Amino acid sequence: MRELETFIEKVENFDQLSSSTQIDFFAYFLLIEQKNDGFIAKEISDCFDALHLPPYSNVPSYLSSKAKGKNKKFIKKNSSRYYIERKFKQKLDEHIGIPTLPSNVHSDFFPIELFDNTRGYLKTIANQALASYNKGIYDGCSVLTRKLIEILIIECFERHGSDNLIKNSHGNFYYLSDLITEFLKEPSWNIGRNAKRSLPKIKNIGDKSAHNRRYIARKKDLEYIKENVRTVIEELIHLIDYENWKK
Repeated sequence: MRELETFIEKVENFDQLSSSTQIDFFAYFLLIEQKNDGFIAKEISDCFDALHLPPYSNVPSYLSSKAKGKNKKFIKKNSSRYYIERKFKQKLDEHIGIPTLPSNVHSDFFPIELFDNTRGYLKTIANQALASYNKGIYDGCSVLTRKLIEILIIECFERHGSDNLIKNSHGNFYYLSDLITEFLKEPSWNIGRNAKRSLPKIKNIGDKSAHNRRYIARKKDLEYIKENVRTVIEELIHLIDYENWKK
């Protein structure tokens, strides 16, 4: 399981941790990295097996004991599925270097409220983009904004059951330039004139921040595309209609 191997590299001295502490990080991997809706004891045991680690003697007992009391780590729902308790997740975030951000980062770059009623992962990326803007990390903000637009375009095609139009012969999604081309010519939706003009501008700055080694984004660069970003995000979210999309 390559994803699991990559994940544990973020955890300092993972192999020296007790097996019970390793369970905590496996739970984090399954819920946060893999975006699963809860996890069961067997999936924790599978993580030990995948990494060829000595298994914990009784995973169900550990999970149940840590789902009770004042200092519980997990919450048990639906008889068998576990979730990480909120405060404990924040502690695990710190161990793997993920900064704790407010649930709603406010910025004048674009309104975080645009992502209400969308998807949790979208709001997380949006929060990171806005936090970067607020801290003056403008290359980070432009790259994360580019990523948001890329995801939204893909999900727009998925929402309308036409994602086959944006995949190559190997089943991989196109790069952003081709995604934009296909998005603008797709007759299933009517794109506003402002959004059509805005997409290339957003992509251009995101590309330069990601790929041009001598380019350093400045606040004025992002201010130049601020209205474009809001226009495109709002139009894409409207086309996708997340509230009525059972993905």
